[in-house]
Amino acid sequence: MVTAVGSGGTAAGLTLGLRLAGLRTRVVGVVVNDTLRLDDRAVVAPTDRAESLLRRRGANHPRTPFVPDAVTMVRDWLGPGYGHTTPAGVRAQRLASESGLTELDPVYTAKALAALLAMAADGRLGTGPVLFLHTHGPRDAF
Repeated sequence: MVTAVGSGGTAAGLTLGLRLAGLRTRVVGVVVNDTLRLDDRAVVAPTDRAESLLRRRGANHPRTPFVPDAVTMVRDWLGPGYGHTTPAGVRAQRLASESGLTELDPVYTAKALAALLAMAADGRLGTGPVLFLHTHGPRDAF
């Protein structure tokens, strides 16, 4: 599952939800923010705290140990920084629009789709199905 990562919350929530559901799906977070520490460890830490909170609030689920390769953060598509477009992102945005698939914002989701396309082309996403999570970019963009 590939998604844009601005603060880490979406990737953390996906990682925990997939873990609780017993799925082995890997989350690939495409970092679009250069002002926060957004590495694998920073994204995983909230999942353990959230799982503990759920348990304290009455959730009755088996303990789900974190698997190190469950989340991977990639920074290769950030470009010059937050708020800046990239040539690969512009191409991905155009491809999505011309294909009639969806509209992407240039700062978040276009970079994430560019990463998905490049990583799929060079085999880094494996051989199974890949899901692109369209987060619709920053909340204030629409």
